Amino acid sequence: MKRLALLLLLAAALLPAQAQNDAAELIAKGENAETLHLLDLAQSFYQQAQASDPAAPLPYLRLGLLAERRCHFNQAVYQLRQAATLVSSDSLAVSDSATRALAATIYEHLTYCIIENEDMTDLDQLKAYAEKAIELNPASASGYASMALIVCEEKNYTNAITWAKRAIEADPNYPRAYNTLGVIYYHRGNDSEAITQFRKALKLDPDNQDCYYNLGVMYTLRENHETAISYLKKGLQRDNKSVRLYYYLGIAYLQRGDDPKAILCYETIIQQIDSLYTPAYNRLGAIYCKKGDYNKAIAYHQKAARIDPQDPEPYKCLGKVNTDKGDYVKALRNYQKAVQLNDHDHETYCLIAKLYAKQGNKTRETASYKKAAKLGNKQAQQWMVRNGLAW
Repeated sequence: MKRLALLLLLAAALLPAQAQNDAAELIAKGENAETLHLLDLAQSFYQQAQASDPAAPLPYLRLGLLAERRCHFNQAVYQLRQAATLVSSDSLAVSDSATRALAATIYEHLTYCIIENEDMTDLDQLKAYAEKAIELNPASASGYASMALIVCEEKNYTNAITWAKRAIEADPNYPRAYNTLGVIYYHRGNDSEAITQFRKALKLDPDNQDCYYNLGVMYTLRENHETAISYLKKGLQRDNKSVRLYYYLGIAYLQRGDDPKAILCYETIIQQIDSLYTPAYNRLGAIYCKKGDYNKAIAYHQKAARIDPQDPEPYKCLGKVNTDKGDYVKALRNYQKAVQLNDHDHETYCLIAKLYAKQGNKTRETASYKKAAKLGNKQAQQWMVRNGLAW
């Protein structure tokens, strides 16, 4: 009996080590699956590793990096925040270089993914993440580049350029540093210098998706659709599985007035690359809404909502479709759901105001425009001024 009790104690003591070994083996399998572009399989292995060793940050990091690769930035942020929570208790207090390097990687990618997710609502928190990345790795070009974009969001362009140049000093061959500098010049109103910086990044790394993407965006904004399409296609020649490039290629086609090719881009994403990429479903829904095919539009937006119930965008899109369809009750219900998920989206409040205007409800129309104006929506602010109202 004593021998059995001893064996049970030994087995219990070995369980954590065994769990770590199992998790490490599963992570290795996941990384191998990623190299073969078997992303669903890789995700399955990482999830199994997570279940095997829930207290280890590495499976969360791998899932976060995989979501980042798939441009699922919302999911990436969730996984990376979990990883940061698990690693923070020991990484900052100890001098273990491997642990600090792991923590630095987590904070670098966490900051990057929040920025790519266009969630700049809590700049102080975002800045704290970037500072942590730099603290853990003072040579972090990624940390400096992220800080540059955060400061750019504050419209402090001179300081933002300084941070971007620090990123270049930390790693002169880091394409994202030049891309970041290009983004800052774009926000500063210097499109030509922005394009120059994006081309510098492309020269450093002719296979860099961000370079082709940014140049595609710039030329689309300039309504030079042929050049935009050319850059985006060149990017896809180097990586024909890039969701991001296909997505913006669809936008370029839409702006050129070529709906069939835009539809093909978004169908390629969901049928051949990533069946869970909700922005593609929402784009398809918007296209069919414009065509007056409301049932098809609703089906696409509802699919996006089922994939990611915490994303406000499908509900916002459903509100637009139901408004065009004349079903104002459903439209309002969907707008309200979008606001519950993100009460900082001034565009949704504007859409609600327009809906109330259609219903002749001046009081609620004004209240909605006031909320949008407070959040910085220029259209709402102009409406308030025209009506002699303050916000």
